[in-house]
Amino acid sequence: MSEPDRRAANQLWLIKIQFDSACHIQKLVPHLDDVDRPGELYARRGSQWVLIGLIQPKDKPFGFVTPIRRQD
Repeated sequence: MSEPDRRAANQLWLIKIQFDSACHIQKLVPHLDDVDRPGELYARRGSQWVLIGLIQPKDKPFGFVTPIRRQD
């Protein structure tokens, strides 16, 4: 998802799912109504949604994502 797609001012829905030309599927749960809760960015991997990033409350207006480090 592009940065403009993640900006709080552009969020019209509680959940946004986006597909790109390479068939990557991402889901954004912005939690705009809960100012203390970070937004969540997921990617579809197989049959599961995997959390790949958080949008910290201070970053919600800008859509900046803090990546989640995977622990394999």
